[in-house]
Amino acid sequence: MRVGFGVVSGIACWATLAMCGLSALLARYEHLYLVVRSVGAVLLIGYGVHILWSARKAGHGAIQERRPSTGNYWRLGLFTNVANPKALVFFGALFATLMPRHEGVGVRVAVLSVMLAMAVGWFAVVSWCAGSQPVVAAYRRLQRTIDRIAGGLFTAIGITLVPR
Repeated sequence: MRVGFGVVSGIACWATLAMCGLSALLARYEHLYLVVRSVGAVLLIGYGVHILWSARKAGHGAIQERRPSTGNYWRLGLFTNVANPKALVFFGALFATLMPRHEGVGVRVAVLSVMLAMAVGWFAVVSWCAGSQPVVAAYRRLQRTIDRIAGGLFTAIGITLVPR
């Protein structure tokens, strides 16, 4: 759930920036978007390589279980979400098409609050399901394989974000 709170924090950042017009600014000044996209690419590639390296090391000896601090879980979710600049484009398009420009701050805050509450609810359900004994047991059996796939996906997504 702590990772979910981090992801929701990232959603709050991107959605707030989109509501404040950053998506329009990045659409107008493509070089700024390329900077944001490049930083996101580096973060995702770095995270993916880290996961792959950790999975490789786990295969050479005993797997050590480390319990990260609460802040580390939150930061993981936050950085994973913030590393995806396409979220800004998504929220910019969503607000531009569904929210009239003349709506005041109160309505915008209410819409953002409802979106964030829905996201927290979603991650609560996912956390509850992922914490069930059958899922935990399956993950422990398949941890290295799952980590390799996840690391590969993060790396591949990061590579696709590298500006060309």
